Amino acid sequence: MKELQIPTLEYIRYSFNNILPNHILYDLRTTFYTRCEECGVAEPARDEFVGHSRGKLNSTYSDLSDEYLLSEGKKLVW
Repeated sequence: MKELQIPTLEYIRYSFNNILPNHILYDLRTTFYTRCEECGVAEPARDEFVGHSRGKLNSTYSDLSDEYLLSEGKKLVW
């Protein structure tokens, strides 16, 4: 079985700019966050996915597991 290759951020930006030259990759952040809300993804997972700070105390006393984030991410699959 072939191993999944994850593209680099540079490759994603380059490809995105070729397809939509009048936009930046950051433009998709709002759309993605909204879609997460619509699919019922929990707010802490949404924040983690888009790199939002969850606040000093919250990030100090919690560390979301990979399993939790994967289960929340699966809510986005149609």
